[in-house]
Amino acid sequence: MRSIALAAMLAAAVACAPAVTTTTTVPVAVAVTPVVLPPGAQWGGGPPFLPAGVRLAVLDGDPGKEGIFTVRLWMPNDYRVPPHTHPAFEHVTIVSGVLHLGMGNTFTMNGADELRQGAFRAIGPNMPHFVHAAGETVVQIHGMGPFSIKYVNAADDPRSR
Repeated sequence: MRSIALAAMLAAAVACAPAVTTTTTVPVAVAVTPVVLPPGAQWGGGPPFLPAGVRLAVLDGDPGKEGIFTVRLWMPNDYRVPPHTHPAFEHVTIVSGVLHLGMGNTFTMNGADELRQGAFRAIGPNMPHFVHAAGETVVQIHGMGPFSIKYVNAADDPRSR
């Protein structure tokens, strides 16, 4: 009888105990996740203010006009955008692939952050930064237009070539 009462108390204690929480590390996928665009959006050529090889899809708004916009950029392996600034906040989300994001006036991988799928960064106005795609990479950028870019070194601007 005593063992039945003890078993009942133990069962009640277990049932009333708080749930055990654990932290799970999600493994990073090696394969590139397929990127789906919303209806009506399609990949087009890159804008003239970015180095050749990039593709752009406008998801919402018009980055060339006042107001909020959202775009996606597809970058091939080893794609680089030299140090540059924007007059407004730039919000960057990594949709697939790996993007190295560095801050400063000089392109150097030392100290650059390695951002993987799902990562997000907000880059403040007039903050010099640069990027490098390690493998095919898709990023989503949103902010307030009109979007513009100013290269730290004017010779890096593809519009001047």
